[in-house]
Amino acid sequence: MALRLINDPFKVIGFNAVFNSLANEQALCDIDQVEACLYRGETLKQADTVFNALASCKSCIRFVLDANNLNIEQVALIVISKDDDLKHSLIAMQDKGRIVFVEHLSDALILSQQVMSDDTPVLIVSIANTDSSEKTQTTKATISFDSGFDGYASYQGVACILLANASFVNAHNSVVYASIDKMSTGEHQHIDQVIKACLEDLTPAQITTLEVSANAEQQLNLLEQHALLKAYTAQEPLTTSLSCHKSVLGENGCLSELMGLIQSIISLQQRYRPAIKNWFSPSQNLLKQWQDSTFYVFNQASPTFPDVSGKARINALSVLTEDDVSHLLISEVNDDFIHENGFNRCGKQSLFIIGANNEQDLLKKIDLLVEKLRQKPELKTLAEALFKQYQQSDFIYKVVLIAESIEELNKELLLSLQGIKKSFININNDQCDWKTPKGSYFTSQPQKNAKTAFLYPGIGATYIGLGRDLFHLFPEIYPSVIALADDISTSLKDELLNPRSIVSLDFKTLQQRELELRYSLANIAECGVGYACVFTKIFEQVFNIKADFASGYSMGEISMFAALGCWQNPGAMSARLANSDTFNHQLSGELRSIRKLWNLPDIEDGQFEPIWETYSIKGTLEQVTASIYENERVYVTIINTPDSLVIAGYPEDCLKVIQRLGVRAMPLNMANAIHSEPAYQEYDHMLELYNMPVTERIQTKMFSSSCYLAIPQLQHAIAVSIAKCLCQPVDFPRLIKTLADKQNQVFIEMGAGRSLCSWTDKILTAYSLKNQSQKNHISVPVNAKGTDDQLTYARAMAKLVSFGVEVKLDSFFTGSIIRQVKQKS
Repeated sequence: MALRLINDPFKVIGFNAVFNSLANEQALCDIDQVEACLYRGETLKQADTVFNALASCKSCIRFVLDANNLNIEQVALIVISKDDDLKHSLIAMQDKGRIVFVEHLSDALILSQQVMSDDTPVLIVSIANTDSSEKTQTTKATISFDSGFDGYASYQGVACILLANASFVNAHNSVVYASIDKMSTGEHQHIDQVIKACLEDLTPAQITTLEVSANAEQQLNLLEQHALLKAYTAQEPLTTSLSCHKSVLGENGCLSELMGLIQSIISLQQRYRPAIKNWFSPSQNLLKQWQDSTFYVFNQASPTFPDVSGKARINALSVLTEDDVSHLLISEVNDDFIHENGFNRCGKQSLFIIGANNEQDLLKKIDLLVEKLRQKPELKTLAEALFKQYQQSDFIYKVVLIAESIEELNKELLLSLQGIKKSFININNDQCDWKTPKGSYFTSQPQKNAKTAFLYPGIGATYIGLGRDLFHLFPEIYPSVIALADDISTSLKDELLNPRSIVSLDFKTLQQRELELRYSLANIAECGVGYACVFTKIFEQVFNIKADFASGYSMGEISMFAALGCWQNPGAMSARLANSDTFNHQLSGELRSIRKLWNLPDIEDGQFEPIWETYSIKGTLEQVTASIYENERVYVTIINTPDSLVIAGYPEDCLKVIQRLGVRAMPLNMANAIHSEPAYQEYDHMLELYNMPVTERIQTKMFSSSCYLAIPQLQHAIAVSIAKCLCQPVDFPRLIKTLADKQNQVFIEMGAGRSLCSWTDKILTAYSLKNQSQKNHISVPVNAKGTDDQLTYARAMAKLVSFGVEVKLDSFFTGSIIRQVKQKS
């Protein structure tokens, strides 16, 4: 056995990848587009264009060297390739520098250690130039460890990675993306010792993500599985996510070795756990061993948050080839900085903003754009050109179209020609806007200085998967969000919203877990407050939108004060809610306050008995209250719209009231007793719970449903407002009308779902019949279960821009994971 260990960590100061399939789709193929595909976990399309290996290699290398202010003569070039023709071409390209050819990643890293001893950076390059006749296509984005595996695709591409030692990094002010800290390598028969040597001094639970080779060849596949399952035996289960870039990029020979390393680096630097999208389950004969390991698999990528210990996260890479085996450890750069990327820029959806100062010019520009599409322009380039025009002119009218293909954009353009005309015809009534199912939007009544309100919904809409893409779409918010609490992962309920499993969770299982989540008032309250902060920071930090007004629906009032920064330590609210007897046992859980009030016997902690249910029903307040008989344990808790409200109480009594009304009712599966007379038993405890030191006065005026007035930013006033709000019924129409009377016209729902937006539209449409000055408004949801987050935000921006709100849209058009090195002065 021969073990090779890295003595001095390699600093990763650059990387890039180009694949022919992406080059066929985009004008500029770069690492951000590759990374976006890896993050989404979706397989590539096969390209029809001819792959020029040498030109692609030059382009790939140039991108990395330029970012580091280097030329090719200043680096040592190590090429992982078995293609003799390609070797001769590369030698010609590197005639003034050093170039060495190796066959495997392990060889390249061992050689790099020798070269970097004189402070020379090393550029490792690998190329897959598969003949088109050898290409296969798979329908499943999964890997060979999966029982449903049906083969890998094969692509043409090139990747490179730039390594340097600490001395070079310090001298050149280099950007460091990660460190390769350790590698052990040896022959197949010593695979157990190779992995053990690499993991020495670490427990398997300390590995955040393991990137595997998962070879299609069965003998290698089983060899790797057995060795990993032996080494990563669970002391703590479900701690290490399994990752494999081949589920997206396929099997591409030696290029796959380098791409495995790049995938490990990216997921660390970008703070997420990768997905294997179509993963189902390990093979049945190995299932027990997998369940006894540390491993789990996500079908969708999810964020990682800092370890409470403060230690840097570590990823591992397993490389198994037909010749040898290697195991590597890669550690993150442990900082609280913004780690930018181009994920939003490379998103499937693009925004096309067309502006003009009158109807005629606007329609003319759309006609010209329809003509231009016949030339098959590159969509991202077209979107960026239109954005620059928008930035340089202060147009009165703006139509914003959303599309992900030329065909779709053409369809949206043709629809807009008729929609805009109708919008101008209806300019003086409530049908002055136009929108499509895709989310394209236009209004003929823009409001340049419209006031904006943030509406914070209740906690009932929290669901599994909430917010999992937000930190990758908007990396700008990461430092400020993690600063909110000592353990932000717990505050945001990461393990509940992103459940770990080695077997893909089916719909029924996910539904059951979601139901269990909804029955824990403390958990969903804590999570609701945390994500209200996340949504708010996106709008304030990314889009530069500040609220003139704010209001909370039910427990959304707590979210409002926390998210807008009214408390000195909003993270303390998470711990208070988590440990609150009121929300864990008295008004939720065992419902002990209700049992005491109704003279029911107590039950043990953790037991559940259906003595309280919440129902959404149709009917006016007068109709419903008239149907509740004396001594019935039924309470009107929330009025959503003038003809829709919520009742709660003893299930049998509630069903009697519903039967008398003769209306359909929807149980909300929320066994918590807030907004009812029984809640007053916990009033003093709530007053104490929400009594926290406040910050300096903010500009936003915060309206409470406890009194429908602006609440002064004083410690006791806020505590009283929340305690009263949680004990009294909520009258949401009154709250919205109060804001409308303050000339507010833009309502943004800062939480899960779009219920508040729907109710706001309904309330203000009816209100406008009596009050003509309030007829023009927009409501904007920022999250929708089952809808891609990037599409949701594209739709939100389309509405806001067309309505006249000043929005910073840069993240849709600019950004890259690779940063340009600033030279030392």
